[in-house]
Amino acid sequence: MAEELEAKLKRHEDALIACMAEITKLRAENAALRSADGAIDVLRNIYRDESAPRSDRIKAANGAIAYEQAKILPQPMPMTLVANDPNDPEAGLSLAELVEKRRARAHRMWREDPQFQGLRSSGYLLKGNGSGDDSSSND
Repeated sequence: MAEELEAKLKRHEDALIACMAEITKLRAENAALRSADGAIDVLRNIYRDESAPRSDRIKAANGAIAYEQAKILPQPMPMTLVANDPNDPEAGLSLAELVEKRRARAHRMWREDPQFQGLRSSGYLLKGNGSGDDSSSND
């Protein structure tokens, strides 16, 4: 019977030691979380803590990522370029429209003007319309 009491006492003593160790660990964790500057620091501490459960680390990382990495959003054009030559009948067009119109004119001239016939048949000129898109033919 004395042996049973000593075994019970030993078991309770071990449980008490385990509880004290857990309390010490929780106090340290609580102090670390309280010392953080804000919510983002708390989340960082949680997802960086390798002893924390994986599910908690994932939730903390998901909560923190929006503040750690900026979202890439479309930005407005910094300026609108417009051709402003007063002698040009195309004045007022945006630069992109003007380039498109002039490329179409050059392509039309190349196709229709007889002075380019020799170049077209020699294959000297590059294929395509000059925009990197080879969908149109030079014929």
